[in-house]
Amino acid sequence: MKFFTVLLCLGFAARAQAPSPEPQTLQTLLTEVRQLRLAIERSNQIGPRIQIAVERLKLQQEQVARVARQLDDLRRDLDKSRSEQGRAQQRVQALDSQATQAADPVQRKDMEDVSKELKLEAEQAEKSLQQLQVREGELASRLQAEQGKLAELNDHLDQVERALELP
Repeated sequence: MKFFTVLLCLGFAARAQAPSPEPQTLQTLLTEVRQLRLAIERSNQIGPRIQIAVERLKLQQEQVARVARQLDDLRRDLDKSRSEQGRAQQRVQALDSQATQAADPVQRKDMEDVSKELKLEAEQAEKSLQQLQVREGELASRLQAEQGKLAELNDHLDQVERALELP
């Protein structure tokens, strides 16, 4: 019996001295679980930020498109106003020419009156055209600013994407 007890003690002593594979495996699993938890936390933090950035990007794209449409519409109006102004000036010149050639003084007076009215309308159209040109400059500046904001948002999303690629 003594012999058996000595063998049993030696067995326990040998087992206590030999490194057990179980604690090492548990430590590896524990490390992996911690890394997984950190990855999930990071994903939970980044997900909403990405959604917010994407929505802001969409809104900014819509804003750029809206300002670009306004600018295009304004430029069409400008072209139309310029062509109408050119036609009005031609009519004034034609009336002035006819008035100087008219032999009848009453007819000449009527043509000169109509010419004066057309000149006033042309002056008002010129002022309107200048206002449209000022508005065009404002819209062009605004479009450029909105495009700059859009570029910044794209850069921000690129940075987020690069950060996600990191281990």
